[in-house]
Parts: sequence; C-alpha cells; structure tokens
Amino acid sequence: MDDAHRVRGAGAILVRMDLDRVARSQHGVVSREQALEALTPEQLRWRLHRGDWAVVHPGVYRTHTGRLDWLGRASAALLRLGPGAALELGSAAHVLRFQDAAPPVIAVAVPHDRQRRRPPGTRVRRRRRLVTTTRRGLVVVTAAQTVLDLGDAPGATRQDAVSVAARAVQRRAVTVPALVEELEGRPAHQHRRAVSLALGVVALGAESGLEVDFHRNVLQRHGLAPMRMAVPDVAGERTIRRDFVDDEHGVVVEVDGRIAHGAAERAADARRDRRTARRGWVTLRAGWVDVEFEPCELALDVHGTRASRGDRRTIEPCGAPCAVHRAGRADDRTAG
Repeated sequence: MDDAHRVRGAGAILVRMDLDRVARSQHGVVSREQALEALTPEQLRWRLHRGDWAVVHPGVYRTHTGRLDWLGRASAALLRLGPGAALELGSAAHVLRFQDAAPPVIAVAVPHDRQRRRPPGTRVRRRRRLVTTTRRGLVVVTAAQTVLDLGDAPGATRQDAVSVAARAVQRRAVTVPALVEELEGRPAHQHRRAVSLALGVVALGAESGLEVDFHRNVLQRHGLAPMRMAVPDVAGERTIRRDFVDDEHGVVVEVDGRIAHGAAERAADARRDRRTARRGWVTLRAGWVDVEFEPCELALDVHGTRASRGDRRTIEPCGAPCAVHRAGRADDRTAG
C-alpha cells in the first residue's frame, strides 16, 4: 500500500471515529447533516438498508441496534426540532436531576417564531423567552426557569410550587438567589407570593412545601424557637435525615405529606423512633392535615413537649381564633 492510500485510510478511520464520538455525545443519535459530514449519501443509505442504523425521525438516525433509552429519544427530538430547541418542564427537571422519574412524553420548548411538526412522543411549546443551558449533552431550559415553570403549570398547587423549588435547591440544581432573580421577572406567576415567602425557609434547609409551612405556620407564627432543619443523623447503621431538631431539649419533629403509609414504611418509622428514644430523645410526627389544617394544635403539641423537657419559653397565639387562646382559657379554669 502506498503512502497516499495509507493517508486516505487513516483519514477515513479518523472521520468514522469523529462521527462515533458525536453519536455517543448525543446518546446514540445523529442528524442527517452530521452524518453527511463523515459519510457519502450512498454510505448513509447502505447503513440504513443493512439495518446498522435506523430512522428515528425524518433526518435523525439511531446509530446502533436496539431501542433508544429516554436520553436518546430526548436527543433525537432536539435534533429533529433544530437549533434553539430545549427540553423543558419535567423533561428538563429530569436531566437536571431534581426529578427522578423520566416523563413518558418529552416536553420541548422552541423559539416563538419556529414552525415545525411535532415529533411523535413529544409535546412542543413555542416560547418568547427561552433561557437555556446544556446538561448531560442535552440542551435544557435553565434550572431556575424550569422550577418556576413547573410551579406555574396548570393544576400545580401552592405546595407543588414550593416543593419543587425546595427539592431543586437541596439537590443543588439551582440557588435561592437564582430563583429570586427569575421570580422577579415573573409577575404573573400563579404562586409568586408563596414561592417568594418560602425561599427564605428553603435557604435554611427545607426540602418540601410542608416543611416550609411547618416552619412558618407552626413555629414562627406562634413565637416558638426555631429548630434546625434537614439534620443528618445515624439510626442504627443507616444514615438518615431528620426534618426538624431541637438539640437543647432532645425533640425531633418529622413531617410527612403522604396520606397513607404501607406496613413496611410504618414499621421503618417505628424502628427509627425507637432508636431515637434510646438516646433519650422524643419524636413527634405530623402529617399534612396537621400542618395545613391544625397548625395551632400542632404548635401546642410541640410547645408542650419542649416544656416537659425543660423549655421555659412561652407560646403566642397567631390570631383571635387560635387554639392557643382556648388552651390558655382552659388552663385558667383549671387553676381557678
């Protein structure tokens, strides 16, 4: 083989390696334009005919046998929709790692002036303002914009909006200042006030809307001393996270938004509470009904537990109908 053939052969290998690298970076898919930078049209047709490659969308190809995973399907949708497209909502949250489950329908945002047919398995929305970044080889709407988009989606509750913000912050996908800045430009956000008020508590460690409400409506509004939030600890051989801790008086409060627990979860909670009691600490558990509908009664329970363990601080009523008023009148009658 002469030198010219060797050079051409090495060049072909290099081109093929470059195309393979592009495909790997895009989770197993390439566009027609990318393929034709390394292959002739005849070579491309031959790969498709032989079954080495397959068409995912018009002009987008899978470069391996077998099914595409979720990331590959998301990458293929972005290639089909072209420059400027970005994953949004739950799809972006999954890539940004503050939503565990991959959504079955891939949500993509495109510039407002874009007119393009929706690829199968996707939901496409045109947006006038689109701020993007790249994560895991995919273009996504920024974390701050994604958090507020999810909280402003149809059907999202105040708890949903606060919880997604808390989860994103605690997983370090976004910072509180970034959310504050993004929220300033969203005056029409349906839960703007709730998110704004919650961000200060989120910065302290709250990981859910329920924890924010406990801190604000149970502790703060009743003048109770704050408790440490999201405290790492060990129970038996397991590393755990405690929602609220009063170190001085050995009181733990766990709040849980789930309506019902299975038998295994109840048993795990009971074991955890016994391990805590072994150390001389007491655990109070509160559900969303307690926090949302009976915060004054819950405040009395927290205050009474701390008082029984030496806390001499007082509790204040949050308003005229507060249960603290009723408890005070009952105490007066008993004393009389």
